Amino acid sequence: MTEKTGNIDPALIDRIVVGLGNPGDVYTHTRHNLGFRALDAFLKSMNIPKDFQPFSKARVQIVTIEGLRIILLRPSTFMNLSGNAVATILDRTGLDTSNLLVVHDEMDLPPGQAKMKFGSSAAGHAGVQNIIDRCGVDFMRLKIGIGVPPDNDEGAGADWVLSEMPPDETLLVMNIMPIVARGISRWIRDGNEKSMTWFNTAMREYQDETGEEEEVESSPDV
Repeated sequence: MTEKTGNIDPALIDRIVVGLGNPGDVYTHTRHNLGFRALDAFLKSMNIPKDFQPFSKARVQIVTIEGLRIILLRPSTFMNLSGNAVATILDRTGLDTSNLLVVHDEMDLPPGQAKMKFGSSAAGHAGVQNIIDRCGVDFMRLKIGIGVPPDNDEGAGADWVLSEMPPDETLLVMNIMPIVARGISRWIRDGNEKSMTWFNTAMREYQDETGEEEEVESSPDV
């Protein structure tokens, strides 16, 4: 079930799910926009038509899942100002960050891997860092791996996240989107600890089945 933003009091919202990306068609298929694509995958998994509406430095869609009202939020600012929209929606709903899930790309994971984690640093991700600066560190993250530039060239980090993935990497990422969508659904239903345990177990099982190895690199700041 989906609801227009004008028909509901934001103060009645139960959860907030943020997908990070940059606005504009030119960025649609870039590595940095996997948060946007994850929200689309979640809506598709729930058979809910995509219908994001403008709302204070963001585009939002309000959906009802198992009796819970959820704001799906895509900041309409560029990545390094993502915290502005998140801070505004937290203020308007009266929720604290324990009810916030942020879905974003992650250079410290290879394509085809993802992880849920509560708190911790931004690991060089400009959007996550701005949310931490504006809202604090205590929120759940769902990180979708994009890997690092060839030879881990720190100077190439910005170009890497703003470029499109080649077909082989795109396939690896799209293959895990159903698990990502289920992870979002489980977080909505079960909260932080249970959903994190379920998701990270599901990804380990997927890794075992596919033979994909999880490699963690140190990523440059972007």
